Amino acid sequence: MVLAACGGSDDATPVAPVPSTLDVGGGIPEDVVVNGSVAYVSNLNDGSVLKLDLANGGASSTFIAPATDALSSAWGLRVVPAQNWLLSLKNVPYDFNPTHAQAGRLSAFDLTSGGKVRSWALPAQTVGNSVDVDKDGNLYVGDIGPQTRIVKINPANDSVTVWATDPRWVLNGFGIGGMVYDGTGIYAAHNNKLWFIGINADGSAATPAQVSIEGDPVIFADGMTWVDGGIYYAENDLMVPGAHGSVFRIAFTDKTTARRTVVQENLFDPSGVTTASVGGRNYLLVNESRLGYAFGTETGQATPPYHLQVFAR
Repeated sequence: MVLAACGGSDDATPVAPVPSTLDVGGGIPEDVVVNGSVAYVSNLNDGSVLKLDLANGGASSTFIAPATDALSSAWGLRVVPAQNWLLSLKNVPYDFNPTHAQAGRLSAFDLTSGGKVRSWALPAQTVGNSVDVDKDGNLYVGDIGPQTRIVKINPANDSVTVWATDPRWVLNGFGIGGMVYDGTGIYAAHNNKLWFIGINADGSAATPAQVSIEGDPVIFADGMTWVDGGIYYAENDLMVPGAHGSVFRIAFTDKTTARRTVVQENLFDPSGVTTASVGGRNYLLVNESRLGYAFGTETGQATPPYHLQVFAR
């Protein structure tokens, strides 16, 4: 399905539909975010970030060069329009062995020049998986390492603090998976459940509340994005050989009551997910990360180029 174009003058140059697959090279594509008609894809292999011009058929260029230090694995991304920033999480390569967890780093890059403008070291053992920003400009990092916590960064004074923990959250596991800000608080996936952590008037974290989802499904979320009052998230199937990953949408009745529907199925280890509007058409963008090969659950050799899958929505 292709949605009809909206707005614009009759003599505007038409934009061709975005191809259904976009080449993202030979690395492992982790997260994907969009700013206007430009997509950015992080590379788990070398710490680089690729820039894709969706209005020009997905023409690609390197936005952030491969890492030259130990933080050579790029994970979560987020655009901060108010600051003209692209936020990028970098980690020491992590094998999900808690004893190997090392502190990562969050950096902000200028969307116009690509230059690094700010950087914040994360607390010990923090493996930054996901990042988002609230209405006041505070940054939040979901820790997928052994501590299971959300870290808060205030760019106004460069403070880095542990913002949210909970005694019900399991330690030495997969920590915080997908995480997204909804305008009033943070939704975070942990231990096959979805949690809502409100932001108190003083900026502190409210007590996490488990979200009740119709049918009580397993929420094994990787990438997450907030769109039209709900969440799109990718369920990564790296522990199961074959293309068994999916993208789901969660629609909310209230902050902690929701229902889930499947959007796309039979995907190969999907990780990052986001949406885009280009040339009057609406798209869902999903990284197929091929993580099963990296973690040994798939046999044989993964064949590049890897792809960013593009679906009409």
